[in-house]
Amino acid sequence: MTMGFPEIAISVMAIVSLYTDLSTQRVPNLLTFGGMALGVAWGLSQGSWLASLGGIGVAFACMFPGWMFARAVRAGDAKLLMAFGALLGPEDIFRACALTYVLNLPFGLVVLAAKGRLGNIPRVIRASYGKVTGQAVVAEPMEVTVVPFVPVVVAATLLAMHTEVLRW
Repeated sequence: MTMGFPEIAISVMAIVSLYTDLSTQRVPNLLTFGGMALGVAWGLSQGSWLASLGGIGVAFACMFPGWMFARAVRAGDAKLLMAFGALLGPEDIFRACALTYVLNLPFGLVVLAAKGRLGNIPRVIRASYGKVTGQAVVAEPMEVTVVPFVPVVVAATLLAMHTEVLRW
């Protein structure tokens, strides 16, 4: 399999974002916005700049609900998918977004189990339900367990790029 410019750019962004997310729990804006600009520039050079913008838009539309409700998706994770979308276009980034949500639950459960934090799940669900419905919920103090999302984003993007999973 030959790797073209989009695959190389995504691979580099994936490596950098994995390193920064796992070491600092952040994905740098320079990487994400730079990736989006690079994707749009690539699209312009290939005559497919609308596909690049479409990829950014689809990734934003898919990740916004995860950010808005319960903050399951952090802004840097969403922007990383938007950068990948600028290089992949709307169809493949939609598949990557769907796979991100599918893979996130088992990955999160494994991380929580490894950290001995599965017992917090019922309390988190009750608190989240109260926030969504506007009901007052007596919050018990909980230690926050951060589940890194970038490994899931990268795995889902690679699956979308290199397999036929969810391709229609």
